[in-house]
Amino acid sequence: MPLQPENYPAKSPLIAPELEGQLKTLLDKLSAPVTLVCLLGEDGKSAELAAFVNHIAGLSPQLSRRFLAPGEDPAADGALDASLLPATGVYAGEAFGRMVFHGVPGGKEITGFAAALLNAGNAAKPLDKPTLKDIAKIKRPVDIRVCVSLACHHCAQLVMNAQRAAWENPLVTAHMIDANLYPELVERYQIQRVPLTVLNGEKTIPGGKTMAELTTLLARL
Repeated sequence: MPLQPENYPAKSPLIAPELEGQLKTLLDKLSAPVTLVCLLGEDGKSAELAAFVNHIAGLSPQLSRRFLAPGEDPAADGALDASLLPATGVYAGEAFGRMVFHGVPGGKEITGFAAALLNAGNAAKPLDKPTLKDIAKIKRPVDIRVCVSLACHHCAQLVMNAQRAAWENPLVTAHMIDANLYPELVERYQIQRVPLTVLNGEKTIPGGKTMAELTTLLARL
């Protein structure tokens, strides 16, 4: 049976009234429809994400959401990576924006989540020409996975840089991963501190990166 948003709480305790007001001010800038596609399991973290997305979607008429169980939509499973639940993909209308969040983007990552919505809703601040040229130098497909903790300021900025690169260049996909939820990833990549960036499932890059540093790395792949 398809998952229905109405089966989950309409409000999230992660979004206090003051934060709700700040988010609504930001989301009022959206000038195009944005869809949040969520892959949900039967666990508590998936229910927490569903309430978070319900709350966010209620802050702007430009926002809508779809809740899916793994296997319900094979295209979404592949795009969002159904092996890491829960997951939220940001779509510009019906077009995949190549920006994905694994876990609940609370804490510092709420800022990155809002930035992704502004990207997809044609409301982000324009980048300068040198930065756009740097992003355009990425000529090969790259999957960026930024492993984070939700209390890490440097993590949030790196996620925003990666996802802006993904939004501007169709060869790039960027995933935020709350490392605390996926111990198998911590073991696989020997994550001792965050942020840790994994490129194409192989190359690991520790520490924060400016947009210029990140695009230089990606262009050399």
